[in-house]
Amino acid sequence: MDGSTLPRHEMALDSYGKSLLLSSNLRSAPLFKFNGTTKAYRTLDHSGGVTSVDWHPLLPMFLTGSSDHSVRVTSIL
Repeated sequence: MDGSTLPRHEMALDSYGKSLLLSSNLRSAPLFKFNGTTKAYRTLDHSGGVTSVDWHPLLPMFLTGSSDHSVRVTSIL
């Protein structure tokens, strides 16, 4: 089976190991924070499914990319 036809998902852990982003093929990406307890959040919406996620290496910000060719950059201060 051709691997390009299978759904691909990404995950990204922030540099402190406290927050995890997942690509989901939904319009927003799940964001999990681990601060003694686990809390789940959702990121800003895209028009298409989220296909890529990543964290800034030093700052508390992340980006999400979508199949609609948009990128959202979000600060979590």
